[in-house]
Amino acid sequence: MNLINLTPLELVRKMDCLLVAPQLSRQEIDAGCELAVRSDCFAIIVKPHYIEHARKLLKETRVKVISVVGFPHGSISTAAKMYEAQDILQRGAEGIEMVVNIGGLRDHDDLVVKNDIVTVIKIARGHPVTVVLETGLLTDEEKTRACKIAEAAGATAIKTATDFNPGIVVPDDVRLMRATVTALSVIAAGRIATRDAAREMLEAGAVRIASGEIAKIVSE
Repeated sequence: MNLINLTPLELVRKMDCLLVAPQLSRQEIDAGCELAVRSDCFAIIVKPHYIEHARKLLKETRVKVISVVGFPHGSISTAAKMYEAQDILQRGAEGIEMVVNIGGLRDHDDLVVKNDIVTVIKIARGHPVTVVLETGLLTDEEKTRACKIAEAAGATAIKTATDFNPGIVVPDDVRLMRATVTALSVIAAGRIATRDAAREMLEAGAVRIASGEIAKIVSE
């Protein structure tokens, strides 16, 4: 498929609707789920509190419900991440997005970082686990090392950012991640708010885009 010529709806099918901002209420979750269904997004990403509610809203659709572990800083203990992973799966999450231990990565505590990921993957029992890197806070060497750790741990995918921390994801980050671990899917996130920006990420090698600006992208 020619990514440049994707229609808005074809493009949005490659997108995840981010619904994790701290201020979002149930009414806004409802609106986001409705938008995801109407636009045929691949998935929604919600905070644990809203998993069951989102599953009820989306039960007759093909939109996946994904939730988060160690969000948004990745700094909680491995035991806490294990509990969070168990909890969100019990609530009905169909996939896990876990934030990498950023401090541990920058300290070169690679075994600690890997153990975090391995532990969550074991809890996931076949559910897809995406490792979120927060590329805006990392050097290229740290991004590369994080990708390799995620691959060695057995992750399903790697993602550029949570959409919370400073910095806008750039296509070069996606290219670097894609070149580093060809076996893992790359998901792009980080202030992606236009159709052109989304297409650039797909052209760079992302398989999906995560954005809180789906409505804006569709209506362009």
